[in-house]
Amino acid sequence: MHSPILKNLSGFAVDLGGTKIAAAAIENGQVTRALVRPTDGSAGPLELVSDLSRIAKEIGFEVGQPIGVAVAGRLDNQGLWSAVNTNILKDFSDLPLTQCLHESLGSGVVALNDTRAAVIGEYRYGSAQSEKAVAYLTVSTGISAGLMLNGVALESPNGLLGHVGFMSCKRGTVRCGSGRLGTFESIASGRSIEARAAERGHKNVDAVSIFQSANSGAEWARELINESSAAIAELCANLAVGLGIERIVLGGGVGLATGYLDLVTKYLLNEPQAFRPEIVPAGLGKNSALYGALSVAIEKRGTA
Repeated sequence: MHSPILKNLSGFAVDLGGTKIAAAAIENGQVTRALVRPTDGSAGPLELVSDLSRIAKEIGFEVGQPIGVAVAGRLDNQGLWSAVNTNILKDFSDLPLTQCLHESLGSGVVALNDTRAAVIGEYRYGSAQSEKAVAYLTVSTGISAGLMLNGVALESPNGLLGHVGFMSCKRGTVRCGSGRLGTFESIASGRSIEARAAERGHKNVDAVSIFQSANSGAEWARELINESSAAIAELCANLAVGLGIERIVLGGGVGLATGYLDLVTKYLLNEPQAFRPEIVPAGLGKNSALYGALSVAIEKRGTA
C-alpha cells in the first residue's frame, strides 16, 4: 500500500465483474476478510443484486455500515443500470440499482461503475497518485477504463463514458456483444482470446490456460496474446491522443498476467513518441475497485 490515508479506510466493498463477484471487509486499510464468487452472466439483474447483497452479508456487513458497490456495465446518473456487452451480462436495461441496493443494504451504500471506482482507488492509494491525466484500464472478461483528469474521476450522464473497449480497433474484424463491429473488446479481452482459441481448434480453454500455454512456448497461444497486447497498445495511444492521458494503470486478469504489460509496452513503441503514455501495473492489484468504491461510500457518508 502506498498511502497513509488507507489507515482511515474501514468498511465493506463489493465488485461485480463479468467473471466474478468479489467482496471485502476492510479495516484500517487492510482486507480482513474476502470472498469471491463466480458471476452468473445469464442471471437477471435482480438476481445479481441478490447475489451482491448475499456476499456482502457473508463478509460481515450489517445494514447501516458504509459499503461501496462497483458494477460492470452502464450506470447512469439516475442510478439506472444497464448491460452493454450482452455476451458478458444478460441483456437488461434501466434497473434502478441504487434504489434496489438501498432497500437491501441500507442508506450507507454507494454504487458506481467498476473502472471508475478503480481509478479512484488507484488515484487515492495506488499507482495513480498525484497524476493529472491518468486512466485505469482493465483488460479482463471485457475492456473498459476509468478516467481521471485534474483530480476529477470523469463520468457522463448516460453512464457510457469509459467503455473504451467498444471503440473501433484497426485489428478488429468481428462483431462483439455490444453490437459494434471490430472493437477492441472483440480482439483483446479475455473472452475474445478464448473465442479465438476455439476458432483455431483449441476448445474448452480459458484465458489462464492460454497464458500458461503461451509461457510454455505454444505458438498458437503466443499469437493470441500478442494480438491482444498489440491491440491494447493501440488503445493506450488512442487514450493519449484523445484525452491527453499520460499514465495508464493496467489492471484486470489479462492486464495483470505475467508478461502482458511488457508486451503492451513493446508494441506501444510502434507509436510516435507523443502517443506513448507510461504504463504501470495496478498498485492495489485486484482490489482497486474495492478500495475506490469504499472510499466514495465513506466520503459521501461524511457529507450527507
